[in-house]
Amino acid sequence: MHEWAMPTTWTPSVEGHRGDGFVATPFSERCTGLVAAGHHVFLGISPGNGWFSEDRLVALLHWAAARFTRIEIAHPGTDTVACTYLGRGYEPRHARARAHRDVRQTANRVARAVDSARLDPDRLRVAQFHDFHDTPAYRAARERIARAHREQPAFHATCTRMVSGVLRTTMPADWTPTADQLTAGAEYLDSELPFLLDTPGILGVPASVFAYRATPALAGFLYGPDAQLPAADTQGFVTVEPLPAAR
Repeated sequence: MHEWAMPTTWTPSVEGHRGDGFVATPFSERCTGLVAAGHHVFLGISPGNGWFSEDRLVALLHWAAARFTRIEIAHPGTDTVACTYLGRGYEPRHARARAHRDVRQTANRVARAVDSARLDPDRLRVAQFHDFHDTPAYRAARERIARAHREQPAFHATCTRMVSGVLRTTMPADWTPTADQLTAGAEYLDSELPFLLDTPGILGVPASVFAYRATPALAGFLYGPDAQLPAADTQGFVTVEPLPAAR
């Protein structure tokens, strides 16, 4: 995950919990309490990322259903995914075409996984991030993020490293994004961050935990003891990784 995720030397402050094929590690004690409460989980899915296979999505849905009353499985739409391709220097038309393909494939994969998982439909919703962009809580979160970029140099620098790491993933080793490309790529991260800050407010649920396959490098700014951009008290984060294969 390069600069996007916490460094490999980082040690979580709380212990992970094993079960249903995964080890789930909340970021903090408060996040642990929100996982234990089990109100709602937001499963973030990345289009174009092969880690999210159909089988793994089915397993994640079963993991979530065993622990949470309600499940949201969501992914960015074409406009957001195109930001990464724009950040890699693609022409806008080509960037959007590549993004549309990624999103279509992901949406189809999610649909098949939902069918295979056979969960109670009243407990599960499938969405794209832009479905919630017009909510007051989402707009308020975007304003907080923009202010943090302006006023908190450490937060802005961390986000920039994360974006640069993502953009360089499929590029030549000596390639470096320009300032304009970093700005384009940063829109993807900024559009996703509100769901790490205040999913309860955005979706109208009592509490929520954002679940992803790795811990983002900026997690401390949101959930740490001295958080500079603190998430809502009812917002948590948990890293969900497959259990190591038995030898």
